[in-house]
Order: sequence, then structure tokens, then C-alpha cells
Amino acid sequence: MDQIARRDFLAGATAAGMLAAAGPLGAQTVASPFLTSDIGTLKRVLVHSLSLDDVNHDRLSSSLLPGVDNDLPAGVQQHQALMGLLREAGTDIIEVKDALEAAIAATRPSGLFEAWLRASFPRLAADPAAVTADMLMGRAPAVRYRLGEDGAFRQAADDSNSTIWTRDSAVMTPRGLLICRAVSLRRRRENMLLRFLYHHSPMLARYPIAFDAVEEGINVEGGDMMIVDRDMMMLGVGNRTDPRIAPMLARRLNMDVLTVQTMARDFLPTDRPGSWGAIRELRVLLLHLDTYFTHVAPRHGLAVPYLLEQAHAQDNPFARFLKGARADTLLDEKDAEAALEMLKGFGKVTMFARGTGKRDSLGDLKLVDYLRQQRYRLTFVGGPRPSGEQAQFTQFMEISYPELRRQAANVVQATPGRVIAYAGNPATKAALEADGITVDTFGARELWAWHGGPHCLTQPLERS
Repeated sequence: MDQIARRDFLAGATAAGMLAAAGPLGAQTVASPFLTSDIGTLKRVLVHSLSLDDVNHDRLSSSLLPGVDNDLPAGVQQHQALMGLLREAGTDIIEVKDALEAAIAATRPSGLFEAWLRASFPRLAADPAAVTADMLMGRAPAVRYRLGEDGAFRQAADDSNSTIWTRDSAVMTPRGLLICRAVSLRRRRENMLLRFLYHHSPMLARYPIAFDAVEEGINVEGGDMMIVDRDMMMLGVGNRTDPRIAPMLARRLNMDVLTVQTMARDFLPTDRPGSWGAIRELRVLLLHLDTYFTHVAPRHGLAVPYLLEQAHAQDNPFARFLKGARADTLLDEKDAEAALEMLKGFGKVTMFARGTGKRDSLGDLKLVDYLRQQRYRLTFVGGPRPSGEQAQFTQFMEISYPELRRQAANVVQATPGRVIAYAGNPATKAALEADGITVDTFGARELWAWHGGPHCLTQPLERS
């Protein structure tokens, strides 16, 4: 049964029948791919705009009190600035809320919506006819900070702030959509919500689903995926994406999969609060592939310097800092050793062949080494490297590292030759412009503090 026919069947069957019929989805060949790379003219994109109503608490929080550290009104304005740049580029924007409302309307008559609601959001299922997209996203007054019969707070629905990172929910590949499954339990619930609209919203019905990681039961996040061309993708692994998925994708999508190691792991355990341990800061800084590398033009990448080169596996600026800090500060020696070990293998690449999933370790190459072999042009976060170890270390610690933290490597292209980036990273902006890339910026102090950038905020559905 083809994908569109499958959607029609699900929309017309009974709720019980529909739930029983939801089997694994195989990869499909897309005659005219909606997207063949991560660059080019961005024609259609899925986004989730922040709202002043995004003030709800989250059931999976372990905090003593709700967090109020972010300036929500400023964040809303900053996100709208991104929307303005996308519209100026001629991009058709689909909002998650609109697609979700359409999915609800499409599935109410058959009973599928009520069945899904009872399984996924049971605390909202008492009156299914009254449930709206805003309620599911924790935005409606009826579900925000409500008191129960005993006069105590009762959690009815959770906030949807992290849904702004729509890239993590799914990625369009040349073979169709790849629906993601997060390692975080909080974001996995978010995946289930967006999975509902990917499967059932008429606004997204034209896009076939090639791989559903929820059905496969394996973790992958969209920020770790980058489409190089029709037959190849890059995939960050070990931090938020399970390395075991690489050969699966190579076989199911018939694409070469180049994995880029963040941490060396055989599998990815379920994320638990407080489980990131000694190297949490480093893991958050290098959260996804797109936090340290993105494409800005054909065979042209924007990358963090040093860390992605085998020649600097043990003498990169972070390693130099850690080796000194463990002796001269209160940094715990075991914490420092764990970070140094992570940095040794960080960026190591492995190729999994399309069709077979056969593994090629590619020797000791790291990502930048491999890209240089492929004759890529590379622009580095923080700009060109000065000569001399002291000057290089100073530049990295005072310029490259702070700009990396402000998501300087995390950019998205809306039109060829231009990228959208956060303001506040002047050295990286100047480096890109010197290499022929126009950079459109917008203020994003509240957004970068949440560890994501413009690449994370956009889920491209179609590119020319």
C-alpha cells in the first residue's frame, strides 16, 4: 500500500482498526525528491513559533520550582525575526499549530483522534471534543497551572517550548520523511505529538514517510542529520543519536551514511535527568552535528576549528585548557580525563555503504580530514587561524569558543549564497563573508541560550 493510500485508509477506518493497522513503514522511492541536499532554495519549511502562552510546567521536570530564567517576550520577538527572514526569502512556512489543528480535524470523524488522545494524553481525554492544538501544547488557559480538587497544583498538560527545534522531530531525505525519536523522555513525548501530524495532517499528506524511528524503537535526532546529496547523508552519533541506526538507514534509504562520532558508544541508553555526568558541559556544547558543522554551499562547510582534525586529537585548544585547568583550578581530575578521552575520538568518521550497510572505518580520519580529501572549502568558527600555538589558543578560547556557544556553526540556507545566522558572532560572520557567503542575522540571545540555532529551528520540507 503506498503512503498516500495508507493515509486515506487510516482516515477512513475505525479507531480500533486504525490502531491495529499501524505497522512498520518501509523506505520508498520518491520519483521527484522534495529535497536533495541541505542547501539550495528553501521552498517550504515546518516551524513552531514561540508564544507568550508558553508558560506551562513540565511533568518530567525534577526542579523544586518552575524555571523562569528566560525572557519569553524577547524570545517570541527573536523567533519572529527569523520568520521575517524566511518570508523575505520567499519560503512557504507551515506552523506546527496549524498542521496539528488540521490533523485533529481530519481524524475526529473516524474516532482516530480520540483513540490517539486516550493513549497519548489521557489527562486531556475526558472531553475529546473540546481538545485543541493549544491544549495539547500546554498553551490553553484551561490546562496551564490549574488547581485540582484538593487545592493543589495538578499537572494536566506540558509545555511545548522545545518544539521550536522542529529539525529534531523529522528530517526530509531524498527518499521521504525520516521521523525521529529523541533520547530524552521529554522530547520523546514531543516526537509522539509531531508524529501524529506527520502521519495525519492534510497539510503534510504529500510527503511520504520513509523511516519511522518511533516504530523502529531507536533514537535519532534531526540535528544530527545533514543531507549531502541524493545518495549521501552525514549523521552525528553517540551523544543524541544511536550509532546502531547508521547501517539501518544505509540499507533502508539506500544512501551512504557518513557517521561523525561525538562520543564512542555501541548503543545509546535512555537519557535520565542528571545522567550526563562529568562531561555534561562539553556534551551540551557539541550537542548535535549541526552545533559544530553545517553546509553553507556545495562542498563548502562551516566547522569548529581543530576538534575535527586527527592532527589535533590530543593538542586541540580544549585539551590544552583541560590539561592545565586540572592542575591549576578546582576542576576534578577524573572529569578532565573523561573530557580528554571524549575529545580524542570526537569527529572520527565511518562510512556505511548504501544498500548494504557495509562498514568502512576510513582509517583515523576525522570529519575535516575527510572533507579536505573531498576537496571541500572550509570556513572555521572564529575565523582564520593565526600562526603560533599561543595565538591559536588565545583566539580559540576568547573568540571561537564563545561564538561556538552562541551557535555560530548552526546556520541555515534559505537562498543559494546566503545563510541565516544568529547575530553576535562577528568573527564567524566576517569569515563567511570573506569566503563569499552573505550572512543575514537576527538577535537571538534567548534562543541560543537553549542550545540551538537557525538550523535547529527549521525543518525543511522542500528545496529546489
